[in-house]
Amino acid sequence: MALEIFKYNRIRFDQLYQDAKDYLTNKFLQVGDVFSPASAYGQLLGVIIDLGKLIFYYVEDSITELNIYTATRDSSIRSLARIAGHNPTRAIAASGTVTISYNGNPIDMYGNTAIIPNYTRIINNATGLTYTVIADSEDIRVQLSGSTTIETKLLQGIVEAQTVTGTGSALQSYNINVKRGSQVDNFFVYVYVNGEKWQTYDSIYDMPYEKKGVVIKTGINAGIDLYFGNGFFGAIPDLGSSIRVEYLSTSGNAGNILEGETTQFAFVDDVYDLAGNVIAINDAVKLNINKPIIFGSDAEPIYLTRILAPKTSRAYVLANSDSYVYFLEKFNIFSVIDAFNTFDDNDLSDDNVVYLFLIPDVNKRKPSNADYFTVPVNLFSLSDAEKNKVYDFIEQSGQKIITTVVKIVDPIVKKYVLNINITAYEGYSKDNVRQQIISKCSDYFLKNRRRDRITK
Repeated sequence: MALEIFKYNRIRFDQLYQDAKDYLTNKFLQVGDVFSPASAYGQLLGVIIDLGKLIFYYVEDSITELNIYTATRDSSIRSLARIAGHNPTRAIAASGTVTISYNGNPIDMYGNTAIIPNYTRIINNATGLTYTVIADSEDIRVQLSGSTTIETKLLQGIVEAQTVTGTGSALQSYNINVKRGSQVDNFFVYVYVNGEKWQTYDSIYDMPYEKKGVVIKTGINAGIDLYFGNGFFGAIPDLGSSIRVEYLSTSGNAGNILEGETTQFAFVDDVYDLAGNVIAINDAVKLNINKPIIFGSDAEPIYLTRILAPKTSRAYVLANSDSYVYFLEKFNIFSVIDAFNTFDDNDLSDDNVVYLFLIPDVNKRKPSNADYFTVPVNLFSLSDAEKNKVYDFIEQSGQKIITTVVKIVDPIVKKYVLNINITAYEGYSKDNVRQQIISKCSDYFLKNRRRDRITK
């Protein structure tokens, strides 16, 4: 019956409505006034057509959101990426080390030992961002006498925690929501069940029998998702058990402190003496950066998730150059990433070497008042500290093949001249035209990713 009423070449809603109206008019031998929009039949027909619209919209939306290349909602893209095995990278906190040393000023305290608890917060007065002291023990003890110096690790961000209650069922899952605008660090997430730390795994199938482990994934909508085992693969948290999640809330790329930047740190949280009294620690110590606080990055943008998900390897092994490109792209730090080997050079001595050509994203490193023509040239390449960070990330991932050697190749910086001939009309400021040329060219070159040529 539907095929007799509707035609495939008339599928717009106004055409469907008109064809349905014409059919009813001819079927019941009635004039058009009977089926006008003001009539009961006309109103019913209008409602049915509107419901049909919603059905078509739903079908179209479902088809669109099932394809990662056509999906429009962020949650749909992340869901499809998770199905493909890709876990979108969360923000990465800037990290480095500082030295804490006595400045010689006497303060009122018991003894001469300052006790700095683990996860103590300090603030960078230049930017207002908070950093957290990360120690290997419950506290750090600094002798406030002589020339004693202690080195400690810093992460940009604040350690936060949430608690949920176990249900006792298999394959328990929980979404840990965070406040709007917060970014959860990609690595600093720890799960404790009844006070006992459980090991983190990439997949439920990686968990041994009754092993106390948990899978941590980036949340599809926000925050992070936790998945526990079923007994055969991983242990099951008991009914009523306390599941505590500690994570680092970070500002990502904004937390980087590049070489030469002015910093003045101050303790935010309390520091104690041996008697447990709070002391004026900021009057007695000075904090200096030892290893640059770098490699902070924002969460993986949705366009990058769309690109990376189809490249996902479920092997979780850095086995070839493509694997290294995929691994490094997730950090959202570099503008150019290339990995290659030299199998074809007839030299067998370096066939186990994977060379990495990495150009950092200058837009995330340059001062706010700098452009392409005034930005320091050294920002286009990685410093020795940044190279060591890359090596550390690769080693700590546990995905590197033992026999493989990774080597970062430095870019060769070349300078060139750009000649621009213009015809200026009278009444325009030459300085204004010049500044606009500089601005437009700077924006183009800072966003350019081509490595073969600069187009005219």
